[in-house]
Amino acid sequence: MLFRQGDKVTAIYFVEAGGLRLERRTFDGRRLILGVTPADQFFVEAALFSESFHCDAVATESSRVRIYPKAALLTALSADPTSALSFLRLMAHQIFDLRQRLEVMKVRSAVDRLMLYLDLHAGPDGRTVNLRSQLQDIASELGLTREAFYRTLAVLNEKAQ
Repeated sequence: MLFRQGDKVTAIYFVEAGGLRLERRTFDGRRLILGVTPADQFFVEAALFSESFHCDAVATESSRVRIYPKAALLTALSADPTSALSFLRLMAHQIFDLRQRLEVMKVRSAVDRLMLYLDLHAGPDGRTVNLRSQLQDIASELGLTREAFYRTLAVLNEKAQ
């Protein structure tokens, strides 16, 4: 556990190794995965402009993070336009990714939702997908139970044969 919902934001992080997951519990106790961040990416950048975290951060595997203290980072971004533009580019990329996730979530059919997810994450050859997280986390990210996700994978496997 890196931080819990409600903890004061004192830093953002860069995932050097492993992976981190943002999650929150619903009113009925279900776990919602808000996102998974693999190695070599920044984590919780939007928290720079929040007083407290809105969810929990949990390591998905043994992980190492680099800490960027909030006050120092905001001061550096204010003083260096090149760094500020780089950070803004990162934020724009994340907005694009979030819009893609919303697009996937709007698809009603589980099969079509999974196919769109795979299409959006396909490699340059258009046929391979490098999964960035565990299957159960992808299921949650797609708004599917593990059982529904595995049934959907079985349906797609049958169609492929």
